[in-house]
Amino acid sequence: MKRSDIVIAGADQLFATEDAVDQALTEAGQLVATLTRLRVGNNMSGVWGQNAMTEILDGITALGSARGSIIRAHEHLSEIRSQMGCGAVALGNAREKPIVETTGALETYPAPAETD
Repeated sequence: MKRSDIVIAGADQLFATEDAVDQALTEAGQLVATLTRLRVGNNMSGVWGQNAMTEILDGITALGSARGSIIRAHEHLSEIRSQMGCGAVALGNAREKPIVETTGALETYPAPAETD
């Protein structure tokens, strides 16, 4: 298998994985919305299903973390593509992405003003 074919096959699977994680986040968000609408629409107390909702929200948090990991892996794989000598291989899905400048430093924010 040529290096360019390896890069393309890996990129195709990476894009499919990114889309799958985003789809899972979408479905989980819809689940929260549906369950909440059903509970409120039927005049049920917020106590109903709270344990399940907590677990679903924990799952959404985990999916968000997984999404970040896949995005960071994407950056690392781009470096490998260049190391393989395939930096000129056109990849992508025509989706616009922002230019992100990173310094590696943590951003700091001012502390909130104290009120008396």
